[in-house]
Amino acid sequence: MQFPQESSVTPTPTGTVSSAPTLPTPKPLPTVSAVPSVAPIASPSPIPSATPKAITKPSPDVKTLYGHLPYQEDDPSRLVSIGKYVRGTYERAESLDIEAAQAFQQMVTAAQAQGISLMPISGFRTIANQKELFDRQIQRRGSAEAAAQLSAPPGHSEHHTGYAIDIADQQQPDTDLKYSFEQTKAYQWLNANAYQFGFEQSFPKNNWQGVSNEPWHWRYVVSSRASQVFAVAKRGDLAN
Repeated sequence: MQFPQESSVTPTPTGTVSSAPTLPTPKPLPTVSAVPSVAPIASPSPIPSATPKAITKPSPDVKTLYGHLPYQEDDPSRLVSIGKYVRGTYERAESLDIEAAQAFQQMVTAAQAQGISLMPISGFRTIANQKELFDRQIQRRGSAEAAAQLSAPPGHSEHHTGYAIDIADQQQPDTDLKYSFEQTKAYQWLNANAYQFGFEQSFPKNNWQGVSNEPWHWRYVVSSRASQVFAVAKRGDLAN
């Protein structure tokens, strides 16, 4: 199937993906379940017990680009498969950093046990991929500033880190990358349980960055490495 075009999604989010982007080759995993289930990862590490902290605003000295923090691309050798985004005849493989991938698989399994079907829409994304998406938004919205309310500029997307993921309700295809995802059982389950697996919603309503509310966009934050990645961004180290 053809992945939903940005023109058909309201609003077009940070998590919007271009069709069949070329990503670094993920590490192979032992057994890949039937699409669209998440590919299992052998002997996953325990999820850190720390509860994600509330999203906070960084120092006033930190420079953002239209509200978006700077991020580097994850090490390609750390990327592993998390399964596929599948709608109709269209399917696309997705990947995350090994830490986030392990946590995501455990979260998917827990949700399935309660009758909830979570599916990845978009995981890791290169800076080049993001540039294509952002340039398209500029053409549609008229300016980089307007585009940035819905899509992160290249070099400023959480998807670069390998710790951010857009999630769908497998049973509700019409809600992919839309505000209506908030009304799905998948979102309600995530809102109540995602923190137990180290995930938090990146852009809730009225977030300090001024980015459009994205109920589908979540980030893994509790491992020491993940925490450092986001701490570095908030300090603005990459922008200096």
